Amino acid sequence: MVKTRGLKEAEKKLGDLKTIISKMLKKKKKVKIFESGCGYGKVMIELKKKFGNRIDIIGMNFKKIHGDKNKVISFALEEGIINKDEVNQMQSMKLIFGDAGKKLPFKTSSIDLVYSQVSSYLYEDKMHFFEEVARILSKDGIARITSAHHKENLPEEFQQLLRIYDNGKEIPFEKFISKFKNIKMIELPSGKKAIEIKSGKLNFGLKLKSTINTNHLWKEWFGIVSIYFVTKKLK
Repeated sequence: MVKTRGLKEAEKKLGDLKTIISKMLKKKKKVKIFESGCGYGKVMIELKKKFGNRIDIIGMNFKKIHGDKNKVISFALEEGIINKDEVNQMQSMKLIFGDAGKKLPFKTSSIDLVYSQVSSYLYEDKMHFFEEVARILSKDGIARITSAHHKENLPEEFQQLLRIYDNGKEIPFEKFISKFKNIKMIELPSGKKAIEIKSGKLNFGLKLKSTINTNHLWKEWFGIVSIYFVTKKLK
């Protein structure tokens, strides 16, 4: 179940989050973390259990029915991830709700680590999400996001979930982002690829022209195709 995937699964898709946090803690007393699409919060719980009060962690779901704080804690107890004596330690975690494809509710340069393992393929405005992630990252902050532009378990005509066109010609996602310094695709030790974003201004110069929610076409399809037109010429 996607909502219940934990740190072990996340690190196959995103890299060693524990090491990233540990390195940050050598430079600052507390690390602020944001997970977009946290589901039942298993990764959040496991990170909080490991690092305790040295991290502040905030999770975001689209709606409360997708997982709220009560569900996160009750799930962790049911699964034996934490015991009753550890519940108070988890109370400092925050959960917020909304569309991550719109403006994120954080101040500029306020988050040290952003990660998202299996949710951005469901965002309508994926490219705006990446812009917002870059905005909220602190000076030495980093984001790791699972690839949002391709989904193999959809019919071939819908597998490219992120489509960018310039004067009617499609530009592959990786080629397009190669023009920007603070976003790139990286290959992980697991062999999987992830999107890595660093802090700084990120303006793709794109306009979201249309979206296709594949779940509206067939109940067993999941993923939103986001179609963009280039509005600003890049060097």
